[in-house]
Amino acid sequence: MKFFPIVLIMLFLTSCASYNPGEYAHVKKGKHPKNVPINAEYYRDYSNFPLHFVNVTFGNQSEDWRRVKSVKVTNVGGIAKSRIIVGPDLVYWSKGITRKLKIDSHNNRMILGAIMGAFAVGAGVSANNGNYDLGIGLAAGALATSTVADINSIFERIDSLEIAKLVPPDHLYSPFSIPPNLYITKWVVFQTPGGELPKFIDFEVKYLSGETASYRTKLRLEDL
Repeated sequence: MKFFPIVLIMLFLTSCASYNPGEYAHVKKGKHPKNVPINAEYYRDYSNFPLHFVNVTFGNQSEDWRRVKSVKVTNVGGIAKSRIIVGPDLVYWSKGITRKLKIDSHNNRMILGAIMGAFAVGAGVSANNGNYDLGIGLAAGALATSTVADINSIFERIDSLEIAKLVPPDHLYSPFSIPPNLYITKWVVFQTPGGELPKFIDFEVKYLSGETASYRTKLRLEDL
């Protein structure tokens, strides 16, 4: 648990220019709770094709807590065989991106702070006893070939303790709460095949209050 506060440093640095950076999500269907803006931002510094890092920010412009039971990505830019990186692969991603950023950034202290956050992602996941085989086909080999739909199916069948073995608390697929008049940033790493860039993501959010809504948000890729 001592690693997780460092993750907050990374998320703060990636979003410090705005409370809710990126493109607004549009409701496709379902019941969206009032005063809950959602934005998504493609973060270039943590992306290294074919891996793509996306921040998703949830706001709460009310005086009551908003609690999210689950988030499920349903479409990554219409790209078939896209993957969500979880489990052991998330640990290796964090180590690889840490090394890359360390080389690229040289002595930039602000970026080095973000590096520590990226490393903490892997440390937080690997701290869960290294047990990724949850008895439902979650060995490293199975995860390596799992599509977005496969991962969604897995997460629908496991409880919060098992979820914690696959992703750290600030991952998009980990349940969370949004405090009154504040914002929470979650993140997710995708892998896409064939040289394709995800221009949008679709996702479904189930709120503890009973509402369920599906959203689409564009990803700004003009600078890539």
